[in-house]
Amino acid sequence: MELEHFYFPVEEREVALTGNGQPVSGYKAIVSPGNGQDELISVAKDTYKLVPNRQVIEPFLQQVHALQTRWYIDPSHTFAEKNRMRLQITFPDLAMHDGESLIPLSMYLHNSYDMSEGVRVFFGAIRLACSNGMVLGNILGSFYGRHTKGFAFDRLAVAFDDAAERIEAVQSHVRYLQESTLSRDRYQCLEHSLGKKRIAEVLDPQQSLAASQWEAYNRLTYHISHDVDKPRRAELQRKLSGVFEL
Repeated sequence: MELEHFYFPVEEREVALTGNGQPVSGYKAIVSPGNGQDELISVAKDTYKLVPNRQVIEPFLQQVHALQTRWYIDPSHTFAEKNRMRLQITFPDLAMHDGESLIPLSMYLHNSYDMSEGVRVFFGAIRLACSNGMVLGNILGSFYGRHTKGFAFDRLAVAFDDAAERIEAVQSHVRYLQESTLSRDRYQCLEHSLGKKRIAEVLDPQQSLAASQWEAYNRLTYHISHDVDKPRRAELQRKLSGVFEL
C-alpha cells in the first residue's frame, strides 16, 4: 500500500492577531505548505510537539517488521486526513475463529495534528468474513506517547508478545459472548455509549435481547465498519469494545 498521502508536509507557524499582526503567546499554528499558500490544519499550544506522520509510521513499521511474523497494511480501517491518521496492520497468522470467520490480530497506529490524541497504538482484530474491525483494548491493552513528551516504540515487541499470548483469552471471551444473551442492562449501556438513535437503527430491541451478545456485537461492528466514516470509527469501536469488555 502506498503511504505517500500520509507524508504531506507539515510545519509550525506563529499565530498573530488580524490587523496589527501581534503574535499570540502560548500558541502556534500547524500548517501544510504548498503552492505558495499555507493550509491551516490546527492551532495548538506551544507545549504541543509536532510529530510528522513519517516520523511515526516509518519507525513503527521497522518495529513491526522486526517481529518476524507475517503482516500487511490493511486498508479496511486505514485513512489519512489533514488533522489525523490511522494505520491498520493485520497479522494473518495470529487469528481466532468464531465458527464462521477467521479473526486475525491487528494493530492500529494513530497520530494527529490537532491535539485530539497523541501517538497511540491499539490492539484489535478484523473479522475477515465481513471486514468488521474491532478494538481489543480491555483484554490486549494499548499504549501511547503524548505529543508534549515525545514517543517511542521500544516497547512494541513486548506488548505484541503479550497480546499474542492473550489471544486465547479473547477467544474464551468470544465463546462467552456467543453463549450468553444480551441483557437489558447491557443494551442500556450500549444506548448510553453509542447513542439511543444509533442502537435503535442497528438492533431491534426485542430480537437483540433474545439473541447472543456476539450477534449483537457483530451487528454493531458491521455498522461501524461499513456505515460510519473511517475517521469516526476508532472512537465508536473503543466504546463498543468497552461495553462488551473486549
